Parts: sequence; structure tokens; C-alpha cells
Amino acid sequence: MQQEESIYNLIPKVEYKEKKAPRYKSKYDPRAPVVGTTFGGQGSTALPGAGLGLDSQKNAKKTGKNGMGPALGQSKKDPRNFMKAGEKTEKGMDLAKSKPSKFTYADSDKRRPGVPKSNDKPVMGLQSTKNFVTANAVESILAVPGNRARQANDAPVYRNKVDYGKVPSYLQNVKNEIEQENSMIEEYVKRQEMEGMLASEDPLEEEITDEERDDLLDALKTKWDAVNSKYQKMCHMVKLDTIGKVRRKENMEAELTQLEKDIDMLEDRKVVIR
Repeated sequence: MQQEESIYNLIPKVEYKEKKAPRYKSKYDPRAPVVGTTFGGQGSTALPGAGLGLDSQKNAKKTGKNGMGPALGQSKKDPRNFMKAGEKTEKGMDLAKSKPSKFTYADSDKRRPGVPKSNDKPVMGLQSTKNFVTANAVESILAVPGNRARQANDAPVYRNKVDYGKVPSYLQNVKNEIEQENSMIEEYVKRQEMEGMLASEDPLEEEITDEERDDLLDALKTKWDAVNSKYQKMCHMVKLDTIGKVRRKENMEAELTQLEKDIDMLEDRKVVIR
């Protein structure tokens, strides 16, 4: 495809070279033989990695070379030699040097003493020199009475109240609200009576024009066509197995009948609105 001429083609384009990812290098020695292989363990020459079986041990003794891994029977781990938590960290090294402290709960000073056991003997012979009767009397005499204590001793005096012998204010508010509602109801009844008298004496009548009657007929016929198109889609259904289908068909039939009556009423007649 021929490239179109453009002034932008004169600008030299910078070439971007993709940087390659660093070469993967395994942390294991690539020259090390396969661990625990049994291939080449027979004969007088033991191949690298043939470190299992009695034949490998015999070949190792002859050649002076051993296979990969520990010798047979020495690969079992020592259960007493395992890594402790934080052993290789500075905190772990300090903990290893220091002696462990005795464990105590944070709320040990607030805890109650344990329940005595069945074989524990109670402490006997304890006596107190305190006179509790005198101590309670002194505390009651020196105690400062509070506001609630002074009010509890005095009986309420109702005649000293501000609204003593008067009608409460909330009852007066209720009475005013009832009077306002009654006045509103009386005004509404009078207004309705006046409107009824005016309507009976001089009823308002207005004759609509032919253009308005034609517009109303067109709207009714358009509505009849729309309802009839929906009705024609379901009028052929003989099996009405649900209540929704029956109600939908009955509503459409009733609506079509009412529209036809309205159209007949408006055609070739004068319409007066009262």
C-alpha cells in the first residue's frame, strides 16, 4: 500500500528498542547431579547421583566417590534440631540469650481469688476490734444530705403553684382549636349552599363549535382503532385458561362499546356543555 504524502513524514522517527528481561539463572548448581537417582548404580563405576542402595555404597568405597545426598540410613532428620520462632532475627537472638520471664495475665491484680477446694480449711479465730454500731452512727451524723434527701421529707404544697385554681393552659389550647374547626366547617357549608342556589337559579350552558366536535370525534375514533387493533389480536382465542385473559378481553369489549356509544352521540348533533 502506497503511503500518502504528508509533512509529518519528514520528521525523523525515534526508534525504540525493547529492553530484554534479565536472563533467568537458577540458584541451584547446574553441574550438580540429580538427587537420589538409581540410574548407573550397578557395576564398579558409580555415576554421579547414584546415591541409593547398597551397590552405591560399595561403589563409593571402591572409587572413593559418593553420590548426591547423605549415605543410606543417615537422611533422617533430628527431631530435637529444628528452627525456633524468630531464631534468625535480632529479636529472636536476644530472646535466646535472655531467660524467659514468668507469664502473667494483664488483669492479674484485678482478679478475685480462686474458689477454695474441698480439702482447704477455713481460717479460724479471726477477730475485729471495730465497733460497727458506733462507726455507722458517726458516718450517718457526718454525712452531708443531698437535695433529693431534703425534698423527700417535705410534702408538696399545691396551693403555692402559679396555676393553682386556674384552667390548665393545654385545655385552653384544645378549646381554641375546636372553635377554629367549627368555624371552618360552618363557612364551608354556607359556601356549598350558596353555590347550589346559584346553580339551580341560573345554570351555565355553553354550546361547543363544530370544529371542537369534529376534533373530539376524531380523537374518539382514533382511540377506537387502537383498542380494536389490540382486541383483534386476542379475539380469536377460544381457550381462556387464565383470569387475566378473561378480564382483559371483557375490558376491551366494554371499552369498545362505550366508545361506539360516544361516537353515535356526537355525530350530527349539537353538543351543549352545562
